[in-house]
Amino acid sequence: METVPFAVIGGGVVGCAVALALSDRGDPVFLFEKNPGITQGENQSTRNSGVVHSGIYYDTTTRPLKAALCVTGNRLLYLFCKDHRVPALKTGKLIVATCAEEEEVLDLYLDRARENGVPGVERIKADRVRDMEPNVKARSALWVPSAGIVDPVSLVYRLHTLAEHKGAHFVTGTEVVGLDVQDQGVVVSFRYPDGQTDRVLAEFVVNAAGVEADRIARMIDPDSPYTLDPVRGESYKFYSHRRPDLRVCGRNVYPTPEAVETPHGRHFTVGVHLTPTFEDLSFPPSLGSTVTVGPRLVPAPDRDAWSGTPFPAESMAERVRSYFPGLRTEDLIWHQAGLQARLTDHPDFVLLRAPSAPNVIHLLGIDSPGLTACLALARRVADRTREDALS
Repeated sequence: METVPFAVIGGGVVGCAVALALSDRGDPVFLFEKNPGITQGENQSTRNSGVVHSGIYYDTTTRPLKAALCVTGNRLLYLFCKDHRVPALKTGKLIVATCAEEEEVLDLYLDRARENGVPGVERIKADRVRDMEPNVKARSALWVPSAGIVDPVSLVYRLHTLAEHKGAHFVTGTEVVGLDVQDQGVVVSFRYPDGQTDRVLAEFVVNAAGVEADRIARMIDPDSPYTLDPVRGESYKFYSHRRPDLRVCGRNVYPTPEAVETPHGRHFTVGVHLTPTFEDLSFPPSLGSTVTVGPRLVPAPDRDAWSGTPFPAESMAERVRSYFPGLRTEDLIWHQAGLQARLTDHPDFVLLRAPSAPNVIHLLGIDSPGLTACLALARRVADRTREDALS
């Protein structure tokens, strides 16, 4: 049985970032991904709105990792994209209030922005909102200049190719089906598409399996309390060039946060928002006329619910008309759906060593803002593995 120093499970944006962080310091890495390719767009890393979050939404009491790693990850991500020619733009974000009650919510998030160290956030009045986005209706808004957009597929691809160039081995089309803790390390059992199985002995394992991470964790610790609470996000899009009066002037536009009910309780979400997209994948990037609308979050029956009956376009349009009144149902075209790796009763990222195996690190509940925080998460994981090596 072959021995490998590091095994990373999961080839999404976080797994690829971890593989690059470990490879950067010269550690041999083997990454196992069950899908046939790294950038095929099957899972949540590439089924999202591509927003670079600022860190304004996460309180330090219930979501301290998200609060810290989003702010750090925001800065690291822009630098990485500039250095490696990944399409990304710091567009800024408007979080708009359309009534007095929502304005009170904006006050809360302005305070949170200051607590979290989010740079440049300010409260602006309706006339300035109109100057920035003439088709947006608001009593007032928060202007968040550090928010932006990134092309997720390009980001995953660049992380993958850089890690591979530095010596990381990507073993695609292989599903991890077992983890067995031994004195010398962890035996990783995996299955090929033809049903054949194989094993390697890994000295250190990083579980970055996204929506499957809780299942991977239970392979080592059957009593793990972390369980996926599947939530499906659905998005539409419209083309602003077809209606000049529907133009979005290049900024992310968000409502005040809203609640979504699931079988396991209530979650607060950022709401259905408007996100500009790139004209193409050239560098430096430029914005196109397509604007995505979503996601609308609905409870998912299981973690395989990538497809299904879409949320009605009329209902989606209604979600944004309070602040974007010109949108008509017929303007909307179906865009995509994806699942979030959200955990039941755990609103924060979970980064922990397996209780029964100190040489295994689990990354659980890496939902939004996991894309923004991927490089900061990878640094944290690499530091944890180094601490283990030095102990």
